Amino acid sequence: MHPFPEGQTFAADVAKAVTDSLDLPNLRRIVSAHVAQAVADPRVSGAHRIALSGSGDSLFAALALLTSGAVLLSRVVNRRWSVLPLVSFLLLYNWILVRGYENNLAGLGLCLWALAAHIALRHAPIARVLVATCSALVLYFCHLFALGVFALVIGAWEVGCLLTEGHFWRRSMVHAAAVLLPLVPPCILLWRSSTGQLVGGIEFAPLMLWTKIKLCIEVLTVGDRLGDALLLASLAAATVVALARRWLRCKPECRLLVVLMPLIAVFAPLYAFSSFGVVERSAIAFAFLLTALLGLRGVDTLLQRAVAVALALVFLIRIGIITADWRAADQMIAAYQTAFATLERGSVLLQFDQDVGYPSPLGNPHRWNPPLDKVVTLATLDGILVPLLYLKVGQQPVLYRTENASLRAFQWDSGARPQRFADDAVLHAWLTQLRERFPDLQKRFRAVYLAIYDPERRLSPSLPDAQLVARLPEHRLYRLSP
Repeated sequence: MHPFPEGQTFAADVAKAVTDSLDLPNLRRIVSAHVAQAVADPRVSGAHRIALSGSGDSLFAALALLTSGAVLLSRVVNRRWSVLPLVSFLLLYNWILVRGYENNLAGLGLCLWALAAHIALRHAPIARVLVATCSALVLYFCHLFALGVFALVIGAWEVGCLLTEGHFWRRSMVHAAAVLLPLVPPCILLWRSSTGQLVGGIEFAPLMLWTKIKLCIEVLTVGDRLGDALLLASLAAATVVALARRWLRCKPECRLLVVLMPLIAVFAPLYAFSSFGVVERSAIAFAFLLTALLGLRGVDTLLQRAVAVALALVFLIRIGIITADWRAADQMIAAYQTAFATLERGSVLLQFDQDVGYPSPLGNPHRWNPPLDKVVTLATLDGILVPLLYLKVGQQPVLYRTENASLRAFQWDSGARPQRFADDAVLHAWLTQLRERFPDLQKRFRAVYLAIYDPERRLSPSLPDAQLVARLPEHRLYRLSP
């Protein structure tokens, strides 16, 4: 798979790509930074995100962790095998994956396994604390969100066990220790880390409940109208039938958790620790958890089988749709790669967005199938400095050089303009500001390139003091004159 040329290793490609642009003490940090970039923010499709890390093995490992974790957790909670967690297969290809948060999904998969181990040790408190402590440390280094889900679930589950077991005062210390002690080491690490300095960056937006509900639904969509509509309709219909026929059951110790999960998803912050998509991540995490925590009653066997067959058909249809989408996206990405390969090494590539909005896959599916607003980051692989790279203090181990940090800040600040859609006047004003703020840009780099993200082709193709280099699926690529 792209973007690496055949016969070159991952480490060699990454080292070749970013040596001239970033402050890199050693190859290990190069690889860590590039993998972090590949899974953190640029909203290339899930397939292309994994291509950046060298192969699709890590993607399939993450997906395998999710489905197997749901199946195992269901077996531990309900003490029997069930087909209900197999519904998690329908949840695998989601907006979180499309946006490239593979490490988030891998952490969630590990979280499901850790929860299964924690619940399996219900009657062994010392072992439960030790295993939970190890699990919390692993999840901390994998993804902070996965640790948060783990803490929430074991907390609610331990309270549920306390309420069902009785002997409240005598057992309360045991259950409290099982929740609090495992979280001490990761909390200390977080407090001493640069990520802990971002604790102030939390936005709850308590009055945006309807927006959050829509985000919880949209997280299952990927920008394909037919596939998304089929998936949402089939899941909604199956849920209505299951509730109407009383197919579902829940263990007493899990009832508090099942009640809290939708409430937490709706009231979760829009972003936390300077990371976005917290509501969407919460929704997809709780969807996987619901398939594992709930059980099926042995009633309406024929109807249950019919619903299972229908959902299996939806899964197969979705696979076909995804395959067609990936093939079409491959051709688009190849066009960008070809154009980036013609750029001079040691140059800089900035981007101007005609539309800085963030439409949903339901409202604007074309924007997300595939999402190309961050595709210019692939030029890094051709030795180009791309200030749009998501290298952020507290989230990635490698940052821009000091002399390039202001350029990166200018690039990211340009996306915070008051108007969503830009016209030619806004573009020209932005170019003027760029030249005034960085008058030595042409001297610092071999060439200065500008990618104009204009998927609807609303801006004029003619740009003063610039030479058109390439017309791409959703961009126009220019070389700015000295």
